[in-house]
Amino acid sequence: MLKKYAVDQLKEGMVIGQAVHKEDMSVLLGEGTALNQQMIDSLSEEKIASVEILEGGEEEAVASAPKAALEAQGEARKAVPLKEPILDEGYVKEYAACFIELKSLFEVTKAHDSVDKGSAQTLAQNILPLCSGAKAVAHIHNMAVSGEYMLHHSLHVAILAGLMGKWLKMPQKDQLRLITAGFLINIGNVHIEQAMIEKQGVLTPDERKIMQRQPQLGHELIMAGGLGEDEGIAEAVLQYHERNDGSGYPRGLVKEEIGEFAHILAIMDMYDAMASDRAYAKKRSPFDVFNIMADDIMKGQLDTDYGFRFIRRVCHDLNGSWVKLSNGEAGKIIYIDESRLAALPVVQTMDGEFMDLSLRTDVKVEYLLTSREIEEE
Repeated sequence: MLKKYAVDQLKEGMVIGQAVHKEDMSVLLGEGTALNQQMIDSLSEEKIASVEILEGGEEEAVASAPKAALEAQGEARKAVPLKEPILDEGYVKEYAACFIELKSLFEVTKAHDSVDKGSAQTLAQNILPLCSGAKAVAHIHNMAVSGEYMLHHSLHVAILAGLMGKWLKMPQKDQLRLITAGFLINIGNVHIEQAMIEKQGVLTPDERKIMQRQPQLGHELIMAGGLGEDEGIAEAVLQYHERNDGSGYPRGLVKEEIGEFAHILAIMDMYDAMASDRAYAKKRSPFDVFNIMADDIMKGQLDTDYGFRFIRRVCHDLNGSWVKLSNGEAGKIIYIDESRLAALPVVQTMDGEFMDLSLRTDVKVEYLLTSREIEEE
């Protein structure tokens, strides 16, 4: 039985009976979550007026241990997380259309040795609607794609860049410019052998030198067309592998010498490269990627403000996603403490068990599941 409670009436241990959503319709707290004070405070901060609570003794659950809260209700009363559809058909179709456009742009660029400004601007306009809050992050991870990794990666970076532009409250014209730079960061690959790009294993010193020419090759292709007039876009494609401490390439620039778009795209590129399947490496857990990125931020390689902001926003948008756990089980993320940069999620498994992974050293998130993988669970 459900009963509506005002947020100021909530108590630790009460169990949410209906998922609570933020204004952008992303999940703040999932159904079946046993409340603790931190969660109640987050509801107040998000100006949530009321929530639906499960009645019938659930309020006596121990909030600091979600698993105990469920066990106290008895095995027969466990709430199994629903495997509701996680992909929006319209979004998937728009993504596929943009992918075809991007593939054509890469092919024409290779044939003509320059990036067509009009085609690039049209593509940016078409990608912009894909940059829509939690839906965008979820779909990047949940869509099952195969082959042509570099094109999918370029499109993912562009979508994440569009999201970042919105989070930074950039004017729409600058969001479009950032999206354009995002899908062009790998355009230099059109002049590098595909076998080298997809090589499994360590590159030889000579191969590494060739791969590190990619930003310069991309910059030349942009400068050969009308987009060369936009210094921000051209600069971003040339500099996105640069690092604040001078350890990047191709020029070993330091923080003050690197453009804003390049600072941002370095983060987008790094995140998606590690969180996606590649020909030469398996995808990692986003939470492992966050830790690696946080280390690079602390070492002074990535921009602090952009990096922390990106991690916190993406972390929030992962609420409601399904993950594969190291013990072989599948689980649904129902809560992440966004106030902590290295926070781990609370997940609910297929049999209804809650696991707070910040307290479980024996279980970790291996990777996010695609829609196809979720159906197979």
